[in-house]
Amino acid sequence: MVDDKAKFLLELISKYLYKKSIMLIDDEDEIKSLMSNYLVKSHIEGNKIVLASDGKEALVKIQNQDFGLIIVDVIMPKMNGLQLIKEIKLRTKYKNIPVLIISGTIEAENVKTAISLGINNILVKPFTYNLFIEKIGQTLGI
Repeated sequence: MVDDKAKFLLELISKYLYKKSIMLIDDEDEIKSLMSNYLVKSHIEGNKIVLASDGKEALVKIQNQDFGLIIVDVIMPKMNGLQLIKEIKLRTKYKNIPVLIISGTIEAENVKTAISLGINNILVKPFTYNLFIEKIGQTLGI
């Protein structure tokens, strides 16, 4: 059941992301599927959800669409989430895309790095639907 606060957030998120896509980056298919299902449940169109398994794949995909939000895991093969964020922040076209970090573990060094990159929202796995939506709202500044 979606409470009133979550419903209000969903409306704001939908308006903020109008015509923009959301990229979900995680090496665990179950987590990508869970987040994707949560977004579809939140009335985000399935064709606006782009999946990637690592930072390198995400960098290629980011060039093909207009993203309003990136949700990225910290620990992944090939290029981790923090390395990806550094790459995104170096590129003028993408540096202002809001980013939400997800992680199974919160290490102080990763938190410091995230903050230095301008990321102040971290969602710890496992997470609930309502917490997921709330963190998206915080990340988007709504």
